[in-house]
Amino acid sequence: MRTVGDAGNSSAARDRSAFSGKILRLTPDGGVPQDNPFPGSLVYCYGHRNPQGIAWTPDGTMYASEFGQNMWDELNIIEPGRNYGWLAVEGLAHRSGFTDPVAQWAPAEASPSGIAIVGGTVYIANLRGQRLMAVPTADPSAATSRYVGELGRMRDAVVAPDGSLWIVTSNTDGRGTPGPRDDRILRLDPPA
Repeated sequence: MRTVGDAGNSSAARDRSAFSGKILRLTPDGGVPQDNPFPGSLVYCYGHRNPQGIAWTPDGTMYASEFGQNMWDELNIIEPGRNYGWLAVEGLAHRSGFTDPVAQWAPAEASPSGIAIVGGTVYIANLRGQRLMAVPTADPSAATSRYVGELGRMRDAVVAPDGSLWIVTSNTDGRGTPGPRDDRILRLDPPA
């Protein structure tokens, strides 16, 4: 799987012949899997503005974090062939033909990047929001924020080989305020 933003061409996000604004599924050699939703196409789902992190639950449910434009950043459950609505909708819209996110946040609180799933919780590293969000898969409305403003911008969340959660900061990229110990990888065991 590969996430591809709309590259500043919002109308291409819903054009299934374009790769921008999509999540693509390809074989290890770059070919098209036979069971992709659109025959002969790498497109797995479409209508995305800027999908970032992807992760799977043990039962195979795929989640993706996504930058919105101005109103809402999103956490989506990804299903093959679905249209996630960009540019017609941003965030929860409850409109026929579009798949709504399971959770949304204002960009100032989020700007989600990498995600990891541990024990029924989606952990989302957030850049602008400078926090780690913990979103229970059983009840995404019960999401909580952790480390708000304590670590600066967070770029990624990764499940380590030992089952702990690694968080990667992103303060030396020209957008953050680096401290003397930035950037770093932090280990959370068990995830906080």
